[in-house]
Amino acid sequence: MLLGIFDGMAGSGLAGRLMIMFIFSVFFPLTAISYFRYMVPKKKKEYQKSLDDMGINSSKKVEDIHSAVRFLLPVSFAFSICFLAIFYIVFADRLISDIGDSVILTGASFGEGNTALITQSISVLTYAFLGGFIWSATNTIRRLIANDLAPSVYYSAGIRILLASVVALVLSFLLGDKSAPDFLGFKSSLAAIAFLTGMFPERFLQYLIKVFQKFVDPDNLNTDQLSLYHIQGISMQHKERLEEMGIDNAQNLATASLTQLLIETPYKSRQLLDWIGQAKLLCYAKDDMKKFQSVGIRSVFDLFSPKKTGSSMQQMSNDLGINSSLLHNIHDQIMADRGINSLYQFLNGVNTPDDEQEQKVKKPLSAAPLKKSPKTAKPEEKK
Repeated sequence: MLLGIFDGMAGSGLAGRLMIMFIFSVFFPLTAISYFRYMVPKKKKEYQKSLDDMGINSSKKVEDIHSAVRFLLPVSFAFSICFLAIFYIVFADRLISDIGDSVILTGASFGEGNTALITQSISVLTYAFLGGFIWSATNTIRRLIANDLAPSVYYSAGIRILLASVVALVLSFLLGDKSAPDFLGFKSSLAAIAFLTGMFPERFLQYLIKVFQKFVDPDNLNTDQLSLYHIQGISMQHKERLEEMGIDNAQNLATASLTQLLIETPYKSRQLLDWIGQAKLLCYAKDDMKKFQSVGIRSVFDLFSPKKTGSSMQQMSNDLGINSSLLHNIHDQIMADRGINSLYQFLNGVNTPDDEQEQKVKKPLSAAPLKKSPKTAKPEEKK
């Protein structure tokens, strides 16, 4: 079994087993320590620079979100799950004789003393844990390097391992024990299925929902109009990251706090302002969003102009192929929105520093010869 692999890596003695337990258990705490030691100071500087560029005075600080106290519980949660899981896996050969008939390990076969199903369930849990741990560890390292490590990362790691274990067990019960027929053709690939369930538990959960679709009430809520995928520049990874903050659609993003996003995400101020501007326009335009994008209007900032006349708005309405009164109404609401006005000023503030910096760089270059000529002339006069 998998324990044989562990024994081959670290030796079959107690010291080898304890070393394996140590590696799996302390991984998440070590990443949190590294984050506060090396990455949080860098995040403070980047956050302050973004505020200075936009001219924002905010009382919110990086320490308010990224504090050791807020990380203590989630890191302990992930550590506890990993410690207990790897303990039972490493010492499975010594504990198997003490494991009796269990509802968790045998499901509907509880009370029948099915030892083959118990052994199979332990193997399934092992591979599901490994899949969930490897995915979570990879994600944690990626977020650490991107300076985007949040308490939710550790909660997600622990929940992913638990969800993967439950889903893998349910799939195992569908297949039956080793003596049962090869149900759905999955029997020979049970270990691989359990491992992949740890990597992608939501996908296998969706599979189970489809298998028992007639017992599950369908969700009739349609939020496709306000999907984050309608916003240019948001990928699947960006969407998942925003969902960690409770931002599930364009309306949530349109009303989100800019400073909060700057603190809790790794994205730059320009990128966030662009997304928020697109989200606000999507809330107004909905199904007509693609029409706006087809003529180069990507966000509310492209419509934020008091100089647009009635004739220009009518021409835009004809180009877009939408009702003229609807377009006027959207434009009037955008112009009357103080929040959009503030964001527009912030956007200009972000774009200004680069231009000023270019001018400052050019001036010394043009003035340099004037400064050098007097210095070179004076020695000649002395001679």
